[in-house]
Amino acid sequence: MSVQKISKKEDTIVLDVVIENNGVQQNLKMALDTGATYVTVPKNFIDALNIRVGSLKQKGELISASGIEPVSIVILERVKALVKEVRNVEVMVHDLPPQSSIDGLLGLNLLKNFNVHINFKEGILFFE
Repeated sequence: MSVQKISKKEDTIVLDVVIENNGVQQNLKMALDTGATYVTVPKNFIDALNIRVGSLKQKGELISASGIEPVSIVILERVKALVKEVRNVEVMVHDLPPQSSIDGLLGLNLLKNFNVHINFKEGILFFE
């Protein structure tokens, strides 16, 4: 089981996450988001992993409050959060607003691999 302290004062649970593809790693600050179907990563991080989004055929749609946007979907070899690792993770490539304090979203397609317990009273997040 992995345990992390979370702030009771913050509106967002932010985790340090490592994404990896072909031996190249990137570190991100990502929000735990049970409302997001997929892990979402900005294009600049995907580019840094040497994945060329323009050549991808797999596409999806991002449905948000501002409407429906087409997005590319890539598969990352590894995504690590709280010392837990998931392999071959589908990721939506989408840039969050520039004023965002996070780099991306940890969505249900990664979270469903674990039992996730959030104890808001104690300020603790458990991944098992």
